[in-house]
Amino acid sequence: MLSADRQRIILDQLYEKGSVKVSELSQELGVHEETIRRDLKALAQKWSIDIVYGGAVLKHQITTPAVPEINMQIKRSKNYEEKQLVAKKASALIEPGETIGLNSGSTVEYILDYIGDKKPLNIITLNVHIASKALLLDGVDVYIPGGKLRSKSGSVIGTEAAEFIRSFTIDKCFCGVSAVNLSKGICHPNFEEIAGNKAMVAASRQRYIVSDSSKMNQNAPFKMIDLSDVGGFIVDTHFPEEYREYMELHGIAVI
Repeated sequence: MLSADRQRIILDQLYEKGSVKVSELSQELGVHEETIRRDLKALAQKWSIDIVYGGAVLKHQITTPAVPEINMQIKRSKNYEEKQLVAKKASALIEPGETIGLNSGSTVEYILDYIGDKKPLNIITLNVHIASKALLLDGVDVYIPGGKLRSKSGSVIGTEAAEFIRSFTIDKCFCGVSAVNLSKGICHPNFEEIAGNKAMVAASRQRYIVSDSSKMNQNAPFKMIDLSDVGGFIVDTHFPEEYREYMELHGIAVI
């Protein structure tokens, strides 16, 4: 195993567990303990890691409270310029004739402002606000599941909604998020919306997270997907360098 691959495994365990032991890593990876110590020293030069007796620990673990769920009207006014930049970048990846998945959220909604030259398109969405806006665009066919509608987010929830999404083959999905962190992945404040979001990611050939930097290093009670489930993050100019390096190490594009 190459040292880069070994160090990636060690780093993933650090973010997952908060600490690692040299003896356990040595057995798991089949190398001498001194090799693991060298790996930890190399990682500590680049990442927020403290070398301790017998292993290593993360310097900064997430201790912030879970992000509150915010209704769509307030979301639209927060970090407006950053969201517009992200939405414009996302729209540049869309090609005419594609089937596009848009889950929910204000950043995702703003993508519709920049698809004027991308038509015809099929838009698959879980969100009534996005569906209503997309319906006003010529050359766009809109598909949204039936089921229970959450008033706070405007998203359709339930097993029927997830099954509906799974019936499509989506070329590219662009998913808005509430919280991202390197320990837990991509998280959501509402359990009922998880199934539909996971179904959209699973049904898509290419998967992108669209987010301004305020969502990074945040916590939410329910895990949605792993970072490795997506191919790229479309972000603003304030994306944390630690996250950029982590994505590069794991082959996840930062756009």
